[in-house]
Amino acid sequence: MAQLRTSELLAALSVALDLTEGQRAGHAVRTCYLAMRLADRLGLPEQTRSSLYFAALLKDSGCSSNAAAITELFGTDDQALKGRQAIAGRSLLAMARFTIANLPAEPLPLRARRLIKLAISGERERRDVEQLRCSRGAGIAKKIGFGDDVSEAIMDLHEHWDGRGLPQGLRREEVPLASRIIAVCAGLDVFCTDRGSSAAVDVIRRRRGTWYDPALTDHLLQLCKAGALDQMRAADLKRQVFALEPSGLVQVATDADIDRIASAFADIIDAKSPYTARHSHNVATIADGVTRRFGLSGRDRLDVRRAALLHDIGKLGVPNTILDKPGPLDAAEFAVIMRHPELSLRILEPIELFANVAQIAASHHEKLDGTGYFRGLGAETLGLSARIVSVSDVFDAMTADRPYRAPMAPEVALALMRKTAGNHLAADVIAALPDTDSLALAA
Repeated sequence: MAQLRTSELLAALSVALDLTEGQRAGHAVRTCYLAMRLADRLGLPEQTRSSLYFAALLKDSGCSSNAAAITELFGTDDQALKGRQAIAGRSLLAMARFTIANLPAEPLPLRARRLIKLAISGERERRDVEQLRCSRGAGIAKKIGFGDDVSEAIMDLHEHWDGRGLPQGLRREEVPLASRIIAVCAGLDVFCTDRGSSAAVDVIRRRRGTWYDPALTDHLLQLCKAGALDQMRAADLKRQVFALEPSGLVQVATDADIDRIASAFADIIDAKSPYTARHSHNVATIADGVTRRFGLSGRDRLDVRRAALLHDIGKLGVPNTILDKPGPLDAAEFAVIMRHPELSLRILEPIELFANVAQIAASHHEKLDGTGYFRGLGAETLGLSARIVSVSDVFDAMTADRPYRAPMAPEVALALMRKTAGNHLAADVIAALPDTDSLALAA
């Protein structure tokens, strides 16, 4: 079996983080490329470069945890808001303009109340939201198995050179070197995407000595003059990024490493909405129990568990205004929801070892009679593994709290599922579900 580098797995999964952060796919990889070019220019030691490398790929690993809070605060699409916030200024006037421009089209009294609340508690709310994001991202890095250097780089990513960043207001060398490097490289990529190379360079130059470490900024601007931005658009950028991983510290992912990463990304997925706090892990637990009853073992059982953990990774590309909507979705909103299995496929499929995992994950909303989404697959195409994840997903969703209904008792959910057996869900898989007492514990 082909070996899988940890960097390859994280680079592929980082696309999901880009989506939920409102950035163009590949943002984390492009940031990593610039950060490693800067590290080479600075002559940093190999261990420092290795920590920087993985911190850059995982820099937004806490971004899903504040999505619901941002949606509640502003009442609008969290992903679009984050994308616009990434290019906003930080002065009081700039923040006021940003807030007013991004309030939803609500009746005037509601808009006024929201604006007053933001004016009174906006700074504290921003700090709390940023603290949540940063600490959650640092914890994800730890769960995957990285040390303090990686987690601290993620924790302090949004601190500024002059002490006016968040959440702690660290300044100058109080901010870890890796955080300072990633911050200026990420900023350059964000503005390149939004405004083009020339304008991006101008912004980074203006923020020299305020947002960004002046010495690092000067080095990065020199790299830009040397053509780094053009190279960043190369079709083989990922190959270049993998070549920049410190050769003496290349990590080949073991099964245990892959499982930790899948579990950590399940945490990221589930943090997107308060209604999915343990959903991915619950689906994996239920599905694993069913695979044992069917006698699956080895790679088949492993693929089912990983697919269950990651089946909803495409939901990181869905705004919380839709995920957490308390009423029925309209046609346009449901069309967005229907895209998430396709996004899961697009994120997971490039990982060679996940070829089967990607197909299973992408099929979790398909039905035996072909009326599911997103591909309309039928019984002749849906194998046992896909059927197991689908049934497990439906059961956990039915027995969990949702914005539009209360959770069902396990026995009620099972009774309803049996009514669709043979048309939508596989009857033999439903029959193989563990007993309702253990299912209730899992839910």
